[in-house]
Amino acid sequence: MRKPFLLLFAVVPLLFSCASSAPPVAYHNTDNSALIVRSLDAQSCAVLAPTAMERVDNARLLDEAKTFAQHQTAVVILENYSEPQLGTEFRERSVGWFIGLRGLGYQHIYFLRGSGVNSPDGLPLLAGYD
Repeated sequence: MRKPFLLLFAVVPLLFSCASSAPPVAYHNTDNSALIVRSLDAQSCAVLAPTAMERVDNARLLDEAKTFAQHQTAVVILENYSEPQLGTEFRERSVGWFIGLRGLGYQHIYFLRGSGVNSPDGLPLLAGYD
């Protein structure tokens, strides 16, 4: 009788822990030389750092990013991102960035959910690749 009772106590917390979703992880920038990009939609973006640039095509930014001094960390803020969980929209907006930034040698790439702010600190982390 004790074994089923102990098993019940072991399983019940697991059931409840799976039912609740984890709170989103907030991103905190630790690399002052990071490339920070606001992805406005699937084709255009604005650069916040290292040198601010107004709205440009994604491909143009990747061409210009070759000349930037550092290639350690890139942060892509996905503005107007609507999915509650990662799915089709995330793949459509992030794959090009990931391939382009990795091709330029960026070692750490983070995708954040945008909220119209110019700083990535505190924004929800969607995905990170180290």
